[in-house]
Amino acid sequence: MNLETLGVAGAGPMGAGIAQIGLTAGLKVVLFDVNAEALQKSAKEIIARIARMEEKKQMESGYAEQAEKRLILAGGLAAFAPCELVIEAIIERLDIKQKLFADLEAIVAENAVLATNTSSLSVAAIAARCKNKSRICGLHFFNPVPLMKLVEIVVAPATSPDVVTFAEAASKLIGKISVNVKDAPGFLVNLQGRAYAQEALAIVQESVTDPATVDRIMRDAAGFRMGPFELMDLTGIDINYAATSYIYEGYQHDPRLKTTTLHALMSNAGRFGRKTGEGFFDYANGFTFPPSPAAPATPRILHPKILEQGPEWHAIIEATALQPGDDVTLIAPLGEDCATAVHRLGLDPKKTVAIDLTAIDRKHLTVMSALGGGQAATDTAEWLRGAGFTVEVIQDSPGFVLQRMLAMIANLGCELAQIGVATPKDIDLAMKLAQNYPKGPIEFADWLTPAKVFDILQQLQATTGSDRYRPSLWLRRRALLGLPAGTLPASTAA
Repeated sequence: MNLETLGVAGAGPMGAGIAQIGLTAGLKVVLFDVNAEALQKSAKEIIARIARMEEKKQMESGYAEQAEKRLILAGGLAAFAPCELVIEAIIERLDIKQKLFADLEAIVAENAVLATNTSSLSVAAIAARCKNKSRICGLHFFNPVPLMKLVEIVVAPATSPDVVTFAEAASKLIGKISVNVKDAPGFLVNLQGRAYAQEALAIVQESVTDPATVDRIMRDAAGFRMGPFELMDLTGIDINYAATSYIYEGYQHDPRLKTTTLHALMSNAGRFGRKTGEGFFDYANGFTFPPSPAAPATPRILHPKILEQGPEWHAIIEATALQPGDDVTLIAPLGEDCATAVHRLGLDPKKTVAIDLTAIDRKHLTVMSALGGGQAATDTAEWLRGAGFTVEVIQDSPGFVLQRMLAMIANLGCELAQIGVATPKDIDLAMKLAQNYPKGPIEFADWLTPAKVFDILQQLQATTGSDRYRPSLWLRRRALLGLPAGTLPASTAA
């Protein structure tokens, strides 16, 4: 079936964006909203945006006028009759969506496809009142629709393979890159995004460090465009908390998806982020992100002993022109906190400093000490800053910050692959397109190596006693066999 006429139910920001990309793809678009005034306003804004694209030479001359002729403002659902595809983008209420789909089914052709843009509700539940559930799927776009390249094609248990094929072709036609996703709470992107926010929240709740330090580490050491707290403040903590709670409930209270009391407190306090002027950061008087501590004016001289030396220490040895001594003992634990490592190795906690070398290639280090070793950690940080490293100091924590964060991101990505939410390739693609991840979750697992991620998680689980850090079976098997994280089972590898 060819797509020539696209129907869009709902003229809010998402519906208007979908209608716009349909028009810029050359389709006839039927747009409907129960609010006639909102419909007219949305139509004017859509054409105005296309006109601006024309002015910028992004569209050929006269395109806005042509698009306006192809935009049909519907007075009722009957206008959707000629549409090969109708996309619903109305309020996130299951009962209202169910009624709309049942009504649409009686209007459109038998082979027309009905899709929902829901970001959270089950596609199967939305289709529950329909007689022909096989032609219903999800087409989950991201805001702003004209700019975001990704669309999730959500496949419910009854969705026909032919409908998936049609949805893939339709997505390509309107300029989107699609990934096929299983119908499950949070689909792919919203589910995978939980690890980034929730582990950051756990770190701050444990008083390991503050939100600004976590954000700096994730931006400077891992290459994320925004830190987790900046991102929560931008999207809205109320929205983030609601989505997190929904996904946690939907996955039967899996500890790996559990949020924190800090998250609930921020939402209950109305500190939603930028839209309220305060969230994890204060935006009332303008916001400037606090920088990492600078190097001391007078270089710190330190003569440390490096324990268990390996090639990852070479950059520090060369940059500091290391002259060994007994001022402090430096260690680089994987997944352990400093207290555990000190106990295991029989070291003096007052003279031992743990360094996270995960981002040594970016000249970024994090240091921490066991109880009583605060001055040694401060001295070590100043010494390393003087040698040109960016150094963050945190309280003792299993897995520092970066190891914990990346291990949890990778582990959740592996779990999504294990339960069939999407393929490893699509999991990585989706997170890079929708959330600007510098690497996909599976790619992060391979960058660290599955064996290291597995070790970090085992140490975190052993130290905290929490199943929050339970390794995915997908990760465990590949770590034990020395295989890349994206290795597919034999039955699907072809």
